Amino acid sequence: MRSCQGRLIWILLALGVILLVVAIASAAIFLILRGQESRTTGWQDPIAVVSADEVASDLALYPLAGASELDTIDAAIANGDLETAYAALAFGLEPSDAQRIGRLLLLAERFVGLEKPDRAAVAYQQVYDLAVLSPHLTDPARADALLASGKGWATAGDESQGLEALDQAYLIAAQSPTLQMANRRDVLAALEKAYAELGDEARAEECRARIIELDQQTSAHPPVVPMELPDLPQGETAISSPEVGVLEEARRQAAYALLQVLIEGGDPPAELVSGLAEALKAEDAAKLDLYALELEGTTQPSRRISVGWEMVRWLMLKYEVAARGFGLSLVPEWEAALPEIQSALSKAYEGLFFDYEDLVTALPDASLIGPGSYQVRRQVILDGRLGRYPNYPASQLADKLQDAAQALISAGSLESLYVDVARQDDALHFFLSPASEYGLAAESP
Repeated sequence: MRSCQGRLIWILLALGVILLVVAIASAAIFLILRGQESRTTGWQDPIAVVSADEVASDLALYPLAGASELDTIDAAIANGDLETAYAALAFGLEPSDAQRIGRLLLLAERFVGLEKPDRAAVAYQQVYDLAVLSPHLTDPARADALLASGKGWATAGDESQGLEALDQAYLIAAQSPTLQMANRRDVLAALEKAYAELGDEARAEECRARIIELDQQTSAHPPVVPMELPDLPQGETAISSPEVGVLEEARRQAAYALLQVLIEGGDPPAELVSGLAEALKAEDAAKLDLYALELEGTTQPSRRISVGWEMVRWLMLKYEVAARGFGLSLVPEWEAALPEIQSALSKAYEGLFFDYEDLVTALPDASLIGPGSYQVRRQVILDGRLGRYPNYPASQLADKLQDAAQALISAGSLESLYVDVARQDDALHFFLSPASEYGLAAESP
């Protein structure tokens, strides 16, 4: 009897040890998986990560009622509705590149404070892409954006991305001929501090050496005038009709009526939501018909570009409605047709890009053709990286960008830094490169 009791005790002890081992292993696997899920690496579509369920419709609907996108974004940030601000910024085309960078940096900082590193990372990714790819920023603005995104990325826990952005800022500070001496020194001093805080003493020392070199220069070198770019249209010419004007006002009034109820804290009445939906669908039919007729009726690239931008702006709004970016289900038919709306937006961007290429090729000043082609290709890739141009042909456009940059280098362009691309599997990484090293980035296995 005593022997059986002893055997039972040993069996129970063995089972306890096994259960303990299983529990420890399960906990370890959970922590590993949670760590893998807490940080997403690689490029992410900024629009695909919009969290529609967290968008406050009583703020998000203001642009549909005629308010400025920028005012709506700023109000949402001030109110602490970060996902609302992010959605408005992701879908909005109104903010300039510099304005977008400022808002993204502010949002990213707030996301870090709320311990949402993945949300911050997507914002910093956009700041980096804007700083590298935008044809409309000055080199001082690029350096400041890269410096801020680099420090922010590191604070959010991704030091490798942070160092990449800081290194790009250093490249501008060291090699851009358009920086004033004081500006160059300020960027290097900020970089020295940032590198030191990351524990990278070698890079910090390199910045110190550059600063000493600048301080010891006996004569100042005036900054070089940046490469001249053609003044390409950006869709400033409105394309409308009396019918479209009436329908736009009807939509604004319908959105305003719905807003008044939401602001007072009530649930959205079905009749007001339906009224706004009908107004949107009527506006959609009229605008698409108008833009199609305009495109069929002209071969002039500048006119087609104006129409193309109007088409893109409308389809972006339709995309936002379909993705529930306003925080409400407004037009269920559009939600069901989201892939078709994305496809229409892609075709609109493709047509716009071809019209820009035609316009640049026909420029009367031949010296502006190369810079113009480079400018257009940077912009269309940036639109793809920001999620505006769904499923854009990234690899094909990257090849075209490199062709345009190499043509400028071969022609002896005074630009010192050019946008280059590195390929790893199916991923593309864009970065600034000196002319002497352009195209040397090896493809990763």
